[in-house]
Amino acid sequence: MSADYQIQFEWGVQALRAHPADVVIVADADAGESGDALRAADAGLVLAATLETADEIAEIVLVEQTRLGRRASITIAAAGDAWPDGSLRVSVADTLVAGRVVDALADRGIDFHSPQAAVACAAAVTLRGATGHLVRAERATREVAATA
Repeated sequence: MSADYQIQFEWGVQALRAHPADVVIVADADAGESGDALRAADAGLVLAATLETADEIAEIVLVEQTRLGRRASITIAAAGDAWPDGSLRVSVADTLVAGRVVDALADRGIDFHSPQAAVACAAAVTLRGATGHLVRAERATREVAATA
């Protein structure tokens, strides 16, 4: 576990190198190919989260932490998308997924999170009513960009 925070939030495969953890949660709103490398992470427990599964994921993490008998280190790795050159394109939808997971973990008392995780959580909580629209709008924008 990081000496600083129990819950870390970062982007792409770099998250796995920067923050090895007991539990890796892949935040991937569309469960697409961009998350494949993350879902193959070498960790005790790897979970794939979408907007719909945040509460379920938090419950599984709580059970794992109890099984470990100590604070579990948790890395939330957002999958993102790829630009045409293959570089990482940050995804609003994946940020909202990560934030929902952080919020669900906090509801269960797992709340010692990094500033990045706190910002994702604040976005998800504040924008809860607009989440569906934001995800649809981002997908539409990506589709237009892909055809340009």
